[in-house]
Formats: sequence, structure tokens, C-alpha cells
Amino acid sequence: MVGSRRTRAAMHPRPASGPSAWPPTHISQGRPSTMIDLAILGLLADHDLHGYELRKRLADLLGMRLAISFGSLYPALGRLERAGHVKAVTHLASPAPPAAPASGSLVGELAAFRAQRRAPGTRAGRAGTGGRGKKVYGITDAGRHRLHELLVDRDVSDDRTFAVRVAFCDHLTPAERLTLFERRRDELVRRRDERPEASGSPRRVNRYLRSLLERDTEAITADVAWLDRLIDAERAADSDETNENTDTTHTDSGGPR
Repeated sequence: MVGSRRTRAAMHPRPASGPSAWPPTHISQGRPSTMIDLAILGLLADHDLHGYELRKRLADLLGMRLAISFGSLYPALGRLERAGHVKAVTHLASPAPPAAPASGSLVGELAAFRAQRRAPGTRAGRAGTGGRGKKVYGITDAGRHRLHELLVDRDVSDDRTFAVRVAFCDHLTPAERLTLFERRRDELVRRRDERPEASGSPRRVNRYLRSLLERDTEAITADVAWLDRLIDAERAADSDETNENTDTTHTDSGGPR
């Protein structure tokens, strides 16, 4: 019994605590399924897409943050479809080609019959398929509601998911975007303030690990500066819109032009 406990402890060691813990505490992985759902719904909110094109756009969006394969994409689409967040959409079939004139030969008639079977509107033009018979996905009203829920989620601790949220934050109102950026900034400032100074780490932390700690602190500082720019831009845009609305109100009421 004791031997088996030691074996399990060796296979699943408890995470270390304190400044020497690894990986660094500021790296938040989160649930990949949440990020994939968010990315899929965000892309489908703009365009209906079939699986292959959706995978290409996910790769462009997520890059190295998360590798997407068909083996993980289609289960995610199936899960979203069962939840009522996406659906197979109907596309108008392309006009069928004109019927081939009777050739008087069996070979010609068979060729014409095969061409008509392959024409859009027969098999490839069914609901939920594109021109080549590929299933095309679109977002539902429930899916748009779910997308909004994921975008305004109060939890901003997951680093990778937050990047995807920024990519689709044009679906939010200016006030919601500003709240999202401010919450994330507060989260990063808290992490930075709670991090120990690399120079004050225990001596058992070698210089390479110390350099990683320093790099992580610099990365957090850079992200805070980036969020400051986003926040300033949102506030400036809101101020410009307010001034424009005020000028319009004065003009409509006969005020100074």
C-alpha cells in the first residue's frame, strides 16, 4: 500500500508553492473548449461557413494559441449544434444547367443523366450544404446570445481566451468593451503586484529561471500598456460620439451652427 502511494505521488506530484513554483502563476490556460466555442461563434456571426473554411479561419485567428484539427473542430460544431447555437443553413441552389438535347445514343443519354444528378439543386443543393455538398454552418439567435455571454464574462483570467474575446469585441457596445478592457487591466496589475522580485527569489532559483520570471513580468507590463491604449481609444471614441450628438442636437433645435 505504501509503495503504491509513493508511485502515485511520483507520477502526479503536487504543484510547488512559493516563488519557485512552475509554471509561473500568471499563465492561465483555461478550458480549450470555451475558447473554441467562442472562436467558432464569433466567426459564424459574420459569415456562414463550411467546415474546411471555418478551420482555415480558426487557424488564422488562433495561430499558435491553439492548434485546431478536424478531429477537434467537428466535435465542437456537433456540441454547438446540439445546444442550438449553430445550425446547418440553407443556400439557394445555382440554376441547373440546361438539359442536354437527346443524342439518340445510349452513351449520350447516360452522360446527360449523370450530369443532371450532379447539378446543384439535386444533391449538392440540399439544405445545409454548399455547392460541393459540404455542410455549411450558421449561427442561431441562441448562438448570438451565447457569444455575447462569453464576451462579457466577468472572468478575464484566461490569457488565451481573452485574446479571442478582443478579436470579436466589435460585437459589444462601447461601454461593454471598456468594462472588458478595464477588468483585464485590473487582473494583470494584480498579478504584477503579487509577483516576487526576481532578485529576491530564493538562491535555489537558477539564473535561467530568474530570467524567465523577469521576462514574464516584462510581458505583463507590456500588456498593461497595450490595454491602457485600448482604454484611451474607447474613451476618446465615446467622447467624440457624445460631442457629435450634442452638436446635432443644437443644430436641430436652432442653436448655433
